[in-house]
Amino acid sequence: MRRLPPFSGLVAFDAVLRHASVTRAAAELGLTQSAVSHRLRGLEEHFGVPLLERLNPGLRPTPAGERLARDIAPLLETLAGLRERVSGERAARPFRIGVSGTLLAWWLSPRLPDLIAAFPDRTIEVTTWESRLWDGKPGMMPDEADLALLWIPRALQESGRCEVPFPAETVFPVAAPALRRAGREEDWRRLPLLAKGQAADAAGGEWSWATWLGDEGRRPPAMRFRDIGGALHAAQDGNGVVLARSLLVADALRRRRLTRLVRRAEMRPCSKIQVARWSDQANEVAPAMAAWLVAAAERTLGR
Repeated sequence: MRRLPPFSGLVAFDAVLRHASVTRAAAELGLTQSAVSHRLRGLEEHFGVPLLERLNPGLRPTPAGERLARDIAPLLETLAGLRERVSGERAARPFRIGVSGTLLAWWLSPRLPDLIAAFPDRTIEVTTWESRLWDGKPGMMPDEADLALLWIPRALQESGRCEVPFPAETVFPVAAPALRRAGREEDWRRLPLLAKGQAADAAGGEWSWATWLGDEGRRPPAMRFRDIGGALHAAQDGNGVVLARSLLVADALRRRRLTRLVRRAEMRPCSKIQVARWSDQANEVAPAMAAWLVAAAERTLGR
């Protein structure tokens, strides 16, 4: 007779690894934390080795736990798809893309019809979050996404098989064409300045007006916005000049809703980068969709 591991323990182990938290795993499974811990202990007793190392905070798999995770991921994926294969019905759960509201509005939304056409067998669900609430730590995934598009410092990039970078971007000032034509071309530096984030965020670097304009850039901005999306909308409506990243404004520049105010040689490299990240338990759709999105970004930027 086969001595099979407890299936409930395998499911609990998978959930705990995906969330790096017993609390969040319990919420997903509809169990108490003690029930999840009990199932994990039963699984460790079955294999006779510790599977998880408790940290403060969080947890991580032991070497034995890593081996088990690699083995059960495809098995659980197969089991999850049994209903679809047996009944011939399409999978009920949509594929979830997590993205900031700004990236959705300024770049992704016009490309959704093409994305849907490229993956006709999948229902795609887009969920948004405030980018400032997600720190993009290596190895971490937002709970609500199968594929997350994250705007992160380059130092937080991962070199593993579960993340691909978008093309590197540049930062440069833009304004509405009508506002630019209102004065001589060299006068754009005297236009009302628009800024994103808190004042402390602009201490230096490519997003600081002082970096671009010297002492003139230290004057208080005419308006400050919570995120770059709001600042770009205000600039497009003729309220002033704003610092923009290349992927977000590519469509607006092409449609002449915004105009770039400096030569290409004066644009500054961005210290952050957009990445597409998925968990190591994700199915084959995640890397395929990530590759499609990166290729779309390359086309947008003319790479």
